[in-house]
Amino acid sequence: MTPAGGLATGLAFLPRWLADDDACTLEAAMPSWVDATGWLEAGIAWPLESNPKTCVTATAERAMTNATPPVELPEVAKSLANGPPTVLWQVPGTSGRLYTRIAPSGRAFGAIWAERSLPEPWTDTDRNYLILAARMIEKSTHLSRAIGPILEPSRLEQRLKDAAVIAGRMAHDFDNILTGIMGFTDLSMPLAPAGSQLARFLGEINSVGARGIAFTQQLHQLSRSAQVKPMPGSVAATVAKECGRLKTLYPNGATVENRVPANLAAVAMDAGPMGTVLGHLIENAIHASPAGSTVTVTARAVELTPAEARGYLGRVEPGPNIEVTVADTGSGIKPDVKARLFAEPFYTTKVRHRGLGLAIVYRTLFAHRGGIRIDAAVPPEPGTLVRVVFPLASARPAVAPTASLSATTTGG
Repeated sequence: MTPAGGLATGLAFLPRWLADDDACTLEAAMPSWVDATGWLEAGIAWPLESNPKTCVTATAERAMTNATPPVELPEVAKSLANGPPTVLWQVPGTSGRLYTRIAPSGRAFGAIWAERSLPEPWTDTDRNYLILAARMIEKSTHLSRAIGPILEPSRLEQRLKDAAVIAGRMAHDFDNILTGIMGFTDLSMPLAPAGSQLARFLGEINSVGARGIAFTQQLHQLSRSAQVKPMPGSVAATVAKECGRLKTLYPNGATVENRVPANLAAVAMDAGPMGTVLGHLIENAIHASPAGSTVTVTARAVELTPAEARGYLGRVEPGPNIEVTVADTGSGIKPDVKARLFAEPFYTTKVRHRGLGLAIVYRTLFAHRGGIRIDAAVPPEPGTLVRVVFPLASARPAVAPTASLSATTTGG
């Protein structure tokens, strides 16, 4: 830190990033941060995978929103994506710009940088300080107000877990009611004259009952979605099965193009829960696409860096994973919809739907150490890209000792 600031004042400022009040904006906080550290300038740009939508730069006197990103940012982004946690870029007349990543959970990664005057060099202590600040900023209200809600995966899982307990109890009671309705309707329909008004009414009751049963089935899925079934499963076989199942349900000209390689490594998720996850995502993509269009499913082996792993909402670990992408050709996910999808559990834009699908997908992935990410396609391509990752079966954690396993089972 330069004499104008210092390590002590820089560290003392950090808790302010975790404040939560009406003044929590990047524009309000960053000048004070620059003043506390003694830097010449600091900046935040997000995301780095495309042209930054948010770029804020600040000196100790003022902040600029919608600022022009540094010209070297694309090159720095490549280094941050695959290289060390910090990158130092030489800038004439200064000690250089020091960059590090910000990776909000479930979101694309961005960058934070700081610039200081000569002759103060950047030290390892400065690098560690900037990394620590980035970890706090990426969870802060300041950043969430600039880029949309930032979600804590474990907190979202707890909210859905509480809802799942209620859903399971409701589903059991509604099953009993619907069984009676459907049973007596089936017994009554042969007694009604064919084509009569009574027959039509009974048919409507039967249709409504069928929709109710489909709904309770989703409630059961939500209730059971956190059950871990880590037996090795084949992504290629599961995608093929779900594509075949959905083909019979959507005879409106929509097609699903399966581009999943047959030789992918097995993942640590049984075919049952994996089919539930991929089935919901493919079905959503068909709903989002125009009639007669094509939904594309691809998959590949990936080696995720820590920053890339944090880009998925869930419990993804760095290292080898299988990534499955479902791409539709619809109008694309709107920013306000994307911001609410997981921040508001059960949020949906579909008529007659209850938003249970993505909740089931998330709980299943979280339980199996996977994750999900939803992005608009990169222009000029239309549509939305939904990416999910599954850990490899070969990377599955070792079975816990008997004593620990017994304790865990009793607690559940």
